[in-house]
Amino acid sequence: MDLPPLLNSARKGGLARVAALTVMQGVAAGAGAFATRSLFEAIHQGQSLPFIGLAVLVGAGLVFAATRIAARYAGERIGQDYAREIRAALFDQAARMPAQAVAQRRSGYMSLRFVGDMTAFRNWPALGLPGVVAAAVLIPAALFILWLLHPTLALVVGGLVTLSLVAITAGGLSLPATQRRLRARRARIAAEMAERMPMAPHLDRLGRRGTELALLDRLTDRMVSAALRQRLTVESLKAVPDAAAGVAAAAVMILSHQLELQAGTIAASLAVLGLLVTPLRDLGAAWDYWSAFRAAAVKATAALDRRPRDLYRAGRSLPSGPVAVGLSKVQLSSGRLLTRKILPGVVEVIPLAPCDALILHNLLLGLDDSGTGTILLSGIDLRDLSRGTLRRNVALVGPSPQILQGSLRRALTLGCDTRPDDQRLVRLATAQGLQPLLTRLGGLNGRVQEGGRNLTDAECDAISLVRLHLLRPKLVLVAPETGSDAVSSLRRYLTKRKATIIATREI
Repeated sequence: MDLPPLLNSARKGGLARVAALTVMQGVAAGAGAFATRSLFEAIHQGQSLPFIGLAVLVGAGLVFAATRIAARYAGERIGQDYAREIRAALFDQAARMPAQAVAQRRSGYMSLRFVGDMTAFRNWPALGLPGVVAAAVLIPAALFILWLLHPTLALVVGGLVTLSLVAITAGGLSLPATQRRLRARRARIAAEMAERMPMAPHLDRLGRRGTELALLDRLTDRMVSAALRQRLTVESLKAVPDAAAGVAAAAVMILSHQLELQAGTIAASLAVLGLLVTPLRDLGAAWDYWSAFRAAAVKATAALDRRPRDLYRAGRSLPSGPVAVGLSKVQLSSGRLLTRKILPGVVEVIPLAPCDALILHNLLLGLDDSGTGTILLSGIDLRDLSRGTLRRNVALVGPSPQILQGSLRRALTLGCDTRPDDQRLVRLATAQGLQPLLTRLGGLNGRVQEGGRNLTDAECDAISLVRLHLLRPKLVLVAPETGSDAVSSLRRYLTKRKATIIATREI
């Protein structure tokens, strides 16, 4: 999967609006410069200030301010839209990847990609690219205004602007390497802290608090060093226009004296110089935004290039009734190759170590690839089943159901097409022994924490059984950690509904 294009049709339209607004800024700047000249000439000649000149000067300022705000607003919309598309693409890719591959990624790196990198993806189209567009419009416009005021001034200032652009470009070319280094060090801190924060009390008990703080301090020192180097470069680039403006102002004054220019022309020229500083400074910042964008884009592209699960190839459905299961040379984490034929409607016990049981369950649930092995459900390759067929017809009973933070109602029905009314859902939950949980949380609207952290293993077992009753799958997998009460409830379920059962211990 490729990285989403920076400029789709909608974002191109947004960038065109930014360009149009920037042109309006240039027109306003020109009008303001000539109004300034007319006002200074009136003062120099001892005349009353012309109302039109004052009105144009005020209007130019208001237009410039309004169009700048509007351009930044349009740029922010472009950036947010692109960040939204990147975020969706990364999540979609993660959802398609094998569960093992996702689990092997350190959570800190994943967090950085969805939080820190999103800032980089947003800032370049929101601030950097509009800044480049503004510079491309305003710098030539300002030089053209200077040319109209006096060609010699435009030539001298244009030369200084060219030197500034060369200096900014030369410095900006060093930023990508600096940004990559800074991102890598931030990612390392994020990964280390994401691993250690949940177990901080245990590390303290083990006498590791000082050691871990020292590690954090070393990593922070390295990150701060990279951050300061990056900040020094960026601020130096943004300071180039200020230094150039001082030199240009002195040059304008000297030339104006030599050419015996009128005070109004001098004032207008200095006003135009002030307008040149902002787009040049924005160019310096744009290099920083672009460098951060490139560093994030490299990592995002690598993530999007990872191979997804080989599933849902033909969109086939299963026949009615319990399924027969065929396992042929399915490789487990221990290296064992599992081959087994399981008749429909039986309870099949396959003695496996917990790590192998996890792999087998993930394969049958479609969470991992079977590699060179083959898994058949009622004679159909599991990879050829549709997403809905696999979700509805293969279910796992055990103490680790997938639970998102939210209401108990959502936890009970997550992944189920059948959404019963609250009365029936309460009856199902009560039948599985969840009445104390309903009371403790305050009913179906009660809050379940992330991953079910405020639930017991028995309650998680019961939640998976409620989902079982709602799904009515053809194949039921029993986790080795499933409690005896849940196993008894499963036996009662099997007296009413036929299903094929695969367990890794006696039930």
